[in-house]
Amino acid sequence: MSWQRKSLRRRLLLWLMGALALISLLMLFDVHSSANKAANKAYDRVLLGSALAIAERVVIVGDELEVDVPYVALEMLTSAAQDRVFYQISGPGGSFITGYNDLPSVPHEEDLASEEPVFFDAEYRGDKIRVGAISRHLSSPRLSARFTVMVAETLEARNILIREMVTGALIRQLILILVAGVVLWIGIGWGLKPLLRLEAALNRRTPHDLRPIEHEVPREVRHLIEAINDLMYRLGASLGAMQRFTSNAAHQLRTPLAAIQTQAELAIDELDPKEQRKRLEHLSRSTRQTSRLVNQLLSLARAHQGKQNFLNDVIDLKQLSIEVTTNLVPQAVARDIDLGFECPDASFKIMGNRDLIIEALKNLIDNALRYCPPGAAVTVGLEAMDKQILLSVDDNGPGIPEEERTRVFERFYRTPGQDDEGCGLGLPIVKEIMEQHGGQVECRGRKKGQGASFLLFFSQA
Repeated sequence: MSWQRKSLRRRLLLWLMGALALISLLMLFDVHSSANKAANKAYDRVLLGSALAIAERVVIVGDELEVDVPYVALEMLTSAAQDRVFYQISGPGGSFITGYNDLPSVPHEEDLASEEPVFFDAEYRGDKIRVGAISRHLSSPRLSARFTVMVAETLEARNILIREMVTGALIRQLILILVAGVVLWIGIGWGLKPLLRLEAALNRRTPHDLRPIEHEVPREVRHLIEAINDLMYRLGASLGAMQRFTSNAAHQLRTPLAAIQTQAELAIDELDPKEQRKRLEHLSRSTRQTSRLVNQLLSLARAHQGKQNFLNDVIDLKQLSIEVTTNLVPQAVARDIDLGFECPDASFKIMGNRDLIIEALKNLIDNALRYCPPGAAVTVGLEAMDKQILLSVDDNGPGIPEEERTRVFERFYRTPGQDDEGCGLGLPIVKEIMEQHGGQVECRGRKKGQGASFLLFFSQA
């Protein structure tokens, strides 16, 4: 099982335990350092007390220094039976007076000049020891001299104290981690209860229930709920579009299919060859109309689906217009219509879906070619405006009455007097595609003479 698929509760618990373990480890290092300082401070006082007690017993006898080491001075150190005690008294120039002659000397003799105690760690006879040293000055009529007292002990008692302090801290840290883990495990379970209730509510919904989720959820998952609601909205829109497409297709195909069936049956029963040919020609026209209707319905569904697509392609609108116009030239020639393209020498770049824009331009040119009489002219043009690009399809055909120019973009609407091959979906498809691209389409009359002008407004890339 991958890390991403593990239980959220378990993942949070592992993260917290890991963080607490790391923090506890750092705290233990700090406790060990603090315990070491505290132990040295406490035991160094005892060392200093012993050294001072011995220094008070140093006297001048004639021309020499003599000392009577008091038992009480060493008894303070021997309270810890596991430690061993060493001492040394030295006179001027480091001359040995009494004690352990081979005891390590003070690393820096100048530190004793101020008569402040000096403490240092050393190794003696295979054991690590802690040494405390003081220096004092004595004078008499016959002698003036400085002497040094050093008292040392092994570190067993200090180490035991440090271990006890660190062990106590370790036990407390382990208890803290354990309690935090239990609290977190229970707390996460309590915090996830709203999600469990949400899951139960969603399981009770029917497949067609796409209402927004309105349950109270923790703040951390509100964005997730908003994303799910947005997905439900888009899914509902797609299902609605599919239902409308199915309804429109069923409604629009019912009549031509019935006509095709009727014409086919009449053609079968017709014995006169001329009448039979007429029936077959009518059947052919109905078949073409039905085929065009099916293609337009599919184009409309694809245009509506464009809402779900990323319109992030950089499109050269000039090259695209030339390509579409060129492909429709044979159709224009067959209808004896002059199809041309006019464009200034400039760059026309937009962001969008190339296939949908081709579909929109193709529909406009195809409409113009279908409804213009032989000898007419259809012109595709491009023009750069302020922050927009204008793509126009102009013709000098019969034109569209002003009161009909807004209605032609309604689905299945056809202006009076048109032939039977149209299905009233070409211009609605263009409008749908332009809405997907954040643009607009307009139908206007031509300034000079009759005809119609369809304008597509795109935002520049």
